[in-house]
Amino acid sequence: MGMINEITASIVKNARDGESIHSLSAKIGFAYSAVYKWVSELEGYGVISLIRKGNKNVIKINRNLIYKKFKELSNAVSSIEKDRAFWDLIKTLRLRARFVKGTAAAIWTQGSFITGDFYDRIYFLEVDRKDLPSLKNILKKQGISYAEKEISAKRPLVCIIPGDGFRIARKGGLPVMPLNEFVKWCKDLQLENILEQLDLLYNLGLKVRYSEVATNA
Repeated sequence: MGMINEITASIVKNARDGESIHSLSAKIGFAYSAVYKWVSELEGYGVISLIRKGNKNVIKINRNLIYKKFKELSNAVSSIEKDRAFWDLIKTLRLRARFVKGTAAAIWTQGSFITGDFYDRIYFLEVDRKDLPSLKNILKKQGISYAEKEISAKRPLVCIIPGDGFRIARKGGLPVMPLNEFVKWCKDLQLENILEQLDLLYNLGLKVRYSEVATNA
């Protein structure tokens, strides 16, 4: 087992200054012997120091380069796990909600057009006003961040848009604004590149052509 593994990642993510190995092992759910072994390994890399305090050893975290890399990896893994949890949640959500804007673009084009927001794990979800409190509670329980106005740096991030009386279509098991409504949204914003993709996929007869300007060097 290499230095970067489930136990060391959990140690770095959860350890606090002044904590004993006993309390840390109970917190992260691994046997004391395993936690002690990998804390000692991390100590050898200068990530953690063990300090004798009374009749026990307590942890001191050294925030060196290796520690920072562990945290970056932990945050990246956590983001992916939350992202998967969000998409699983949406498929079984019993609230009136639908994807709109750039998120609807990714869904209706079956991933052939990905907006910058979608790539950055920012998702636009329109929600019936009466279901808004329930949605927030569900997202909080899952540890998924959301925003109603300002975009935060947390990912994934659900941008909540309150709405009333909207229609919902299903595409790939996901709730999304109906195709005709999405097409109108694209036309209003003159998004010919998305419209061309939709025309190819659904034969909508839009007669729209999008091409990037090419220049000869």
